[in-house]
Amino acid sequence: MLVQTQLFHDEITLRRYSERTRKAYLYAITKLAEHYHQPVDTVTDTQLSDYFRYLNLERQLSRASIQLQLNGIHFYFEHILKRQFRIDVCLPRPSQKLPQMLSKQDIGQLLQHCPNQKYHTMIALCYGCGLRVSELVNIKVSDIDGQRQLLKVCQGKGAKDRLVIISPSLLNLLRHYWLKYHPQTWLFGVHYHGNTYPLDVSTVRKTLKKAALAAGITKPCSPHSLRHAYATHQLAAGMLLNQLQHQLGHKSIKTTERYLHWSPELGHKGGDLLADLG
Repeated sequence: MLVQTQLFHDEITLRRYSERTRKAYLYAITKLAEHYHQPVDTVTDTQLSDYFRYLNLERQLSRASIQLQLNGIHFYFEHILKRQFRIDVCLPRPSQKLPQMLSKQDIGQLLQHCPNQKYHTMIALCYGCGLRVSELVNIKVSDIDGQRQLLKVCQGKGAKDRLVIISPSLLNLLRHYWLKYHPQTWLFGVHYHGNTYPLDVSTVRKTLKKAALAAGITKPCSPHSLRHAYATHQLAAGMLLNQLQHQLGHKSIKTTERYLHWSPELGHKGGDLLADLG
């Protein structure tokens, strides 16, 4: 056995890591074992160092991809093999590219080109509440408090619950959606063999790409693009940074502050220095 999968799954479950983390870590460990064609517990420190050099120099993976591989392998060594992880990994410098932000007009075009009311409401909710795609597909009907105009996001990133404000127009969309589809448990569930399950995140991504293509939008368009758009548009509308931090579920305010760096005009209070110089 190249990887002790049962022990790994038990440890991930005990620590209540997300399913996405489980898959990413297992992928990292499996790829390491396949690379050397030997069980992970026999991989030496020298082999580990060479493997990360291979990911960096030959595969030319991004800093984020290598970091994810490192996290997964480190987890396995520490918690499954009970072995000290003693190698130094040189990560590539992070890229400093500014993302292409979706405008409010872009969002309007996306909503107009959704295939039906279900997906229109789903995309509107993702943007209107700044949700992560994993949070979006796991919303239950009972998570919506219409009287208080709040959405309960259950077990978001970091296994934390939070309450997010629902705007009146978004709440109106949700009410019309419920009247048409009458969802019982999952807000955007799918029916399969008599049971209802949460919508798969890949369906959301595919729907967005099709809507963007139909609308002629060439900017990157993913569920996270909607989340970025929500943040920048709310700051432009006057939302305070600490309130936005709570809405987005960021652990650190520094994560939220990046939107000010990406959109410097939002905090611009300076004057026109050349206006009176003739």
